[in-house]
Amino acid sequence: MTIHHPTAPCSRSLVRFAALPVLLLASTLACAQDAEVLRDLDAVGRVTLSKEELTQLLPGAKMSRLTGKGNTNAWKNDSDGSFTVSSDNRDKPGGRNTTAQGKWHISEDGRYCVLIEWRVNPTEEWCRYLVKAGADYYATKSDKTGTEKVYKLSISK
Repeated sequence: MTIHHPTAPCSRSLVRFAALPVLLLASTLACAQDAEVLRDLDAVGRVTLSKEELTQLLPGAKMSRLTGKGNTNAWKNDSDGSFTVSSDNRDKPGGRNTTAQGKWHISEDGRYCVLIEWRVNPTEEWCRYLVKAGADYYATKSDKTGTEKVYKLSISK
């Protein structure tokens, strides 16, 4: 009968082999977090949310995003199609929180549409498909073009 010592090469090989799925999962999750374009989400499996799914998910949902300038915007979708958005204005020296009024709706083709009337910045108006990849949500202009930019959104009830 042979007894292998825990530090023997055979044991280390088994540990390395057992760690491989964990490393693959971690790298897949890291890819989703760093997603810049739609095809980056394919590794974790992406699903475009339907109009019916958005109708269930979005009313009353708390939303937040990190803008390209590094500001965090947060709002809650009121059931009447309105919201008040706040921004931490981190991109401005001595930036103070500001708020603005907004409106939201779901378009006939199943896109989440937003209008924000910022006081200082230009009015923001867009419609995006919402894609779920793993536990994360992303907004994108097209859910068909792999090179289309994606924008991460936090959505909770």
